[in-house]
Amino acid sequence: MSTDIWTEDLFEQVQDKINANATEEPSLETGLQHLEMIVKTLEQKDLPLEKALSLFKEGIGLVQYCSKVLDQAEKQMEILLEGPDGQLQIMPASFDGEG
Repeated sequence: MSTDIWTEDLFEQVQDKINANATEEPSLETGLQHLEMIVKTLEQKDLPLEKALSLFKEGIGLVQYCSKVLDQAEKQMEILLEGPDGQLQIMPASFDGEG
C-alpha cells in the first residue's frame, strides 16, 4: 500500500468521524479525541496541502470549542469554603493564578 493511499484513507476516516458528530454538539472528550486524530493526520509527511489546510481549520474550530466548554465548566464550578462564622459558603472557583 502506498503512502498516498494510506494518507488518503486516514484523512477520509478522520473526516467521516468528525462529520458523523457534526449534527450534535460533541462532548469535550469527543472534541479532544477528534483533535488528537487531526494532529496525528497532520503529522503525516505526504498529506496534500489542501487536506492539511482543511484539517487545520477543523482543528482550530475544535480548539475554540473545547476552550469554550472548559470556560463554561469553570464558571459553573463552585467551591465550598468555611466562612468566618464557621458556616459553609458557596463561592465561585477562581483559577486565574494557574496556567
